[in-house]
Amino acid sequence: MTIFSRHAKARASGLMKLAAAAFGLGAMALPVFAQPKPTVHAVVDLAHEFSFYADGRFAKQYLKDQKAVTSWGTLFKFDLTNANLLVLLACAPQLAYWPEDLAAINRFLADGGGVVILGSGPGPQNDLAKKFGASFEKGASGPLKGSAELGTNKVEGLVGTRLVLEQPALWTVLVLDAKNNPVLARRKHGAGQVLIGARSLAGSRPDASDPINAAWLSPLLARLASGKKVDAARPFKGRGLTPGDYVEDHDGLKLHYSDYLKPYAKSMFAISQKCKPVIEKRMGVPLSPGMASEIGLLATGGGGFSSGRVIGLAVWWGGFPEREDSMIEFITHESVHSWVLPHAEIWNEPIATYVGNLVMMDMGYEEEAGKRIKRTIERARKHDPEMKLYDLAGNSISGAPKLEGGAQTDTHWGKAFWIFEQLRKERPDFMARYFQAKRRLAAPGKITKYDANNTVAVLSVAMGRDMFPWFREHGFDVSRAKAEIKE
Repeated sequence: MTIFSRHAKARASGLMKLAAAAFGLGAMALPVFAQPKPTVHAVVDLAHEFSFYADGRFAKQYLKDQKAVTSWGTLFKFDLTNANLLVLLACAPQLAYWPEDLAAINRFLADGGGVVILGSGPGPQNDLAKKFGASFEKGASGPLKGSAELGTNKVEGLVGTRLVLEQPALWTVLVLDAKNNPVLARRKHGAGQVLIGARSLAGSRPDASDPINAAWLSPLLARLASGKKVDAARPFKGRGLTPGDYVEDHDGLKLHYSDYLKPYAKSMFAISQKCKPVIEKRMGVPLSPGMASEIGLLATGGGGFSSGRVIGLAVWWGGFPEREDSMIEFITHESVHSWVLPHAEIWNEPIATYVGNLVMMDMGYEEEAGKRIKRTIERARKHDPEMKLYDLAGNSISGAPKLEGGAQTDTHWGKAFWIFEQLRKERPDFMARYFQAKRRLAAPGKITKYDANNTVAVLSVAMGRDMFPWFREHGFDVSRAKAEIKE
């Protein structure tokens, strides 16, 4: 799966759960860590808001030894009979929890299940929390601290969100701010438990590198789920992006979406079909059989992916449907990730967006596309004016200062864009010629890898001249002798 790394706004939600001591049970007096670990079958909702963090990373951080699945489809249609933990990480502002969702949540709680709701302010998450007598407000003050029920005073996370509880006597507070305002709390509801807290108490990074509070969150999650028994011997499966709640077949192209995204399906299909012939013209070759043959709609404005066959598209990208320029770039980007296969590119992310900018030009947004290309190149020129000091990855090749983090990324993107622009000035159709040559010369079985040497060999064919000296001059350690492609 390819993450849209330059644009993806990693929106992540995490979860927090009750301390063993926080449930009002007989064993509550023991430290959290001494509690027995029950079997947890957790369902993480992705249908109300997609994020790369929520797609498995949350479970990796806080449910390592438990079973956790994701639900990409309509929440109230998910079979929760063999689940005992429901994690509601976030809800996009364009959506809401439907009455049918609330009914499903209440049935789950009545059966003894545990429900987690995290949030940070106004919006659908707050509206849902209010159904259980809590709301999110700004104004928390640090440092945060654990209550006696939590069993530890070590609490990490950004400070900002606090809870307002309608009936404080119904709640057990687990985390407080410096002024003793609740930040994480739980209450009984039916035979189950509801845990509501600030989003910042859990991780958020798409690479799952920030498992904050895991030492006490993981046991809390287990205790929250302990009110409902599950059968570990029975299959416990999630629902993926495909098949969706709705599957439309448009002459072999399948469109998948949930009930929540049904209002956006028509416009998303229309713009994707509008882009496809323009992308193909720029690429110079059709899609390989089966590639990008299914589209799944994602409830987000900040990310997407391509797995080759399936493309996940953010329905509100760049202000769509009110604006379409950024959506054109985005759809092209994800489509190109499928188009380049079976061999990914050495500049995989930049080339996908660059083609997106070219398609924007072709579809009437030439000025805006030109600005985006120029800005990308200028970010690299700040570090490498002549594009000769760093290689494509942003590593120094001539004693230039070492680049870190963002500067290295800017150089990678900007240098790739600069190269493409130099080639386009010489041959306006170079991109189509390149992929035509690649499709012929780098077919499956003809080469063992598609590295920089083979890339420059293909570009030499596309440009009609030996490109190896030029690329070596601009920081590429390439050699025709090392290329498998000899044409």
